[in-house]
Amino acid sequence: MIKVLNQYFPRRWAVLLLSESLLILLALTTAVALDSQYSPSAAPLLQVLPKVVLITLICQVCLHYGDLYAPEGHSTASEVVARMLQALGLASLVLAMVYWLLPQVRLSTSLVVGSVIAILLLLVGWRRAMDAALRWAQRAYPSAERVLVLGAGERARALVHELRQHPYLGLELVGMVAEDGSSAIEESDARAGVPGIPGIPVLGELADVTGVIARHRPSRIVLALEDRSRALPAQPLMGAWAAGICIEEGPTLFERVTGRIPLDHIRPSWLFLSDSFYKSGRMRFYKRASSAVTALLGLIVLSPALLLAAIAIKLDSPGPVIYRQQRVGLHGRPFDIFKFRSMRTDAERSTGPVWAQAQDPRITRVGRWLRKLRIDELPQLFNVLQGTMNIVGPRPERPRFVEEFRRDIPYYELRHGVAPGITGWAQVSRDYGASIEDAREKLEYDLFYIKNLSIWLDLFILFQTTKIVVLGRGAR
Repeated sequence: MIKVLNQYFPRRWAVLLLSESLLILLALTTAVALDSQYSPSAAPLLQVLPKVVLITLICQVCLHYGDLYAPEGHSTASEVVARMLQALGLASLVLAMVYWLLPQVRLSTSLVVGSVIAILLLLVGWRRAMDAALRWAQRAYPSAERVLVLGAGERARALVHELRQHPYLGLELVGMVAEDGSSAIEESDARAGVPGIPGIPVLGELADVTGVIARHRPSRIVLALEDRSRALPAQPLMGAWAAGICIEEGPTLFERVTGRIPLDHIRPSWLFLSDSFYKSGRMRFYKRASSAVTALLGLIVLSPALLLAAIAIKLDSPGPVIYRQQRVGLHGRPFDIFKFRSMRTDAERSTGPVWAQAQDPRITRVGRWLRKLRIDELPQLFNVLQGTMNIVGPRPERPRFVEEFRRDIPYYELRHGVAPGITGWAQVSRDYGASIEDAREKLEYDLFYIKNLSIWLDLFILFQTTKIVVLGRGAR
């Protein structure tokens, strides 16, 4: 597996992304070189290279939008072929639009059509060959990391459960080591495992960790003990570390596997002693400046859509076009958020503040489309210019919900350490939430974002947001 933006991805994902980009680029370059309209000399080929790169980028974006680079992959070859057909069909439509708007970047229609067909056949064949090669390599040269978990309590079980949900990462669970004799089992009964986690054996207890490491030879040891007041087996762990075995905290591995920080299994010291939560003045300036510039450009480019949405709202139902609602922002300060009105004006008259539900009857006809396309969120660009929001950050909640979350969810106030955003890591990582449990999980994603905040993570979130908007996922 590889680490990108402090999250683990399978090597297969990176290999496919890079190799298929090169294949598409090679196929297009070959088609141009063989086309009778172009000279085979170097100069014309260099002139059309930017056009070839543009087609490659469009194809790759459409393949990503078709979930063809999802870490978990796809179960059947027919599903892969169907998704590739859809993705390359979408790429053809996007290319047609680009060529209509920018005719100077155009290549001949016959060349592009022939290339898209060739790319489809090439990618399907390449995927089948890659899958066969990877299966053979895994059998002949097993490369999975062998993970030994120190602990067999609630924290360890939660970690093991998450690891088993991500088998494509290549983490092989060797077993668990109990903290005391009451939870341990004999080696002969190891197959019995831990209650609720079948197939994961308890290999012994901390007193015998040296023997467990020697017998099972893990490549990674994860500390997930319930009682950290007792001393760790320092000498065995020091010896394992000196031998090249990776040793890490359970919350750290959980974070890198899931993209969220587990609220129930972290200690205050793990948060407070992590310098990742400190944001420099340079980072805060970047967030503010990039958000303001993006918001200004967005308002200019999207002004026709904003005008059409305002007209449609006014014609569809009585009431104001812009809806103002109080939210909680940076350092817990309240502010008014701007949105296009997508519900009836009396939507909360009898109920008070409540979460939106699927097929919510309070939503107007135009409002349903505005929500599906996320156009109702666009007036928040004015909030960004005001300085109360950024483009990317934790989504701001209403004061009534915030008070409830502060009481029931630990570390909730940490999300107010950065300015809220129009989109965020929680929004691109999970579906819409409408409960306390959903809010807890959203906070886990928000803490991951705050801890790992960077330019690249912001760009990735924006890319994923575009994908969600184009595919109309998660709207209510």
